[in-house]
Amino acid sequence: MSEFNFDELSRQSPKGIVINYGVLLYKLGKSFWIFIPIFFSKSIDNKLTYFIAILGILALVLLIIAVVQFLYFKFKIDGEYFILNQGMIFKKKTSIPIERIQSVNFKQNLIHQLINITQVEIQTAGAKDVEVSIKAISRQKAEALKKRLQSDSRVIVSEDIDEEVQEVIQDELIYKLSIIELLKVSFSENHVRSFFWIIAIVFSFGYQLEDVIGDWNFADQVIKFVVQNKSAISGSLMVLGLAFVIGLIISIIVSFVRVFLRHFEQNVIKRNDGIQVSEGLFTRREDVLKIKKIQYSVTVTNPIKRKLGIQTVRIRQAGSAKTKKKKLVQLVGVKNEFLAQLNNLFFHYKPSENSETFKPSRYYLFRMFVRTFLFLLVVNGFFFINQFSTMNWILANVLIIPFSVFLVILKFKKTYFNFENKTLVVGDGKIGTITTIIEYFKTQNITYSQSFIQKRRGVATLKLQTASGVIKLPCLHQEDARIIQKRIVSEVENTTRDWI
Repeated sequence: MSEFNFDELSRQSPKGIVINYGVLLYKLGKSFWIFIPIFFSKSIDNKLTYFIAILGILALVLLIIAVVQFLYFKFKIDGEYFILNQGMIFKKKTSIPIERIQSVNFKQNLIHQLINITQVEIQTAGAKDVEVSIKAISRQKAEALKKRLQSDSRVIVSEDIDEEVQEVIQDELIYKLSIIELLKVSFSENHVRSFFWIIAIVFSFGYQLEDVIGDWNFADQVIKFVVQNKSAISGSLMVLGLAFVIGLIISIIVSFVRVFLRHFEQNVIKRNDGIQVSEGLFTRREDVLKIKKIQYSVTVTNPIKRKLGIQTVRIRQAGSAKTKKKKLVQLVGVKNEFLAQLNNLFFHYKPSENSETFKPSRYYLFRMFVRTFLFLLVVNGFFFINQFSTMNWILANVLIIPFSVFLVILKFKKTYFNFENKTLVVGDGKIGTITTIIEYFKTQNITYSQSFIQKRRGVATLKLQTASGVIKLPCLHQEDARIIQKRIVSEVENTTRDWI
């Protein structure tokens, strides 16, 4: 029997005050730029003393808030409900039916690990994000709470039964990410995406400084620099290419750091009702996925990953449709053998030659070409405004137009919808390849839609709504769309299996 009594209201560990205080200080640090005007003010004589005094007062106020948050945060289990009370002035009571709880996950950042406590995240189906977060309890209490919340209340076990007779299923480590595999994952990441994030952050910081320092106009300074160096920037593709290469190198370094921080020592443990995924360097996460609550998986690969023999698998479970991307469970460096094992474990899926495949109509290809044409018009408008020379304009279009056409054709070829037994496989992607697998009886509703143009061309789009988001089957032949819709609706109506 557990040494922890959850039938009475209990608080977090007193160490939770440290966590609350750290979170509040972190939020204050993120807003540090608001103190910059102090150093530019002419009415303040001793700016440093004034600044330290403000920080001291704020630090004391935040400490009081952290203590109050600790004292007025209590939780318990009342019958079939998990109860959370919080707030001193504005009181809030959260009551969650235990049967609606989808997952109970653990998280430890560096401070958690140093003071030996755990954060518990409780998520339910349909929640936008983590519905309840208990920031600081001991590992033993966290395990006991997790066991209590995830136990099946419908199963009644007689107290007379000897504990040794009860079934115990051994956890099994089925996957562990080595340092070498982690390096491969870092090398094969989408570095272009990191490159544009860096540019966005630089410009965002520039505009924030502009708000503080009225005499310095960030946008005007950038435009002035471009105008003064017009011949060197817009007139030379070599300069632009060199800047892109330097930015890409920085992006690769950023990708390495990001992957190591998030996926360090990733391992997967198989349990009787699902898997447990642990990962992270400074912030250690431990997520438990129950097989019946997994809605679908998305496998992502690209030419570099294929050469290295790895891929990324994103697992979507009920309640995670709008969850932040960084909180989604993602397995990286997955090899083909382990991928086949996961697909069989989650969906009982094994590829065979007896599958039935549908392709989108050629209208889908036409629509993508129209969008590409509009994109090329915007790009050439940029070239015209910046007065590119005729030779550079021709050279740029010789490179961009064939590549854009190649991407459209590649996407059309990679798009397919494959039915095999009770499983739907959706193919997508351009340079990268995206494969979505779902047992389609888990569809909550299916939408058949046609625009005016689609109706004239005999084309329709299907949208499959699941407990974890929408899967889209675009621009099908009208007859194929009806066949697929009928098949999915029939399976949903006749199935007796739980989808959540």
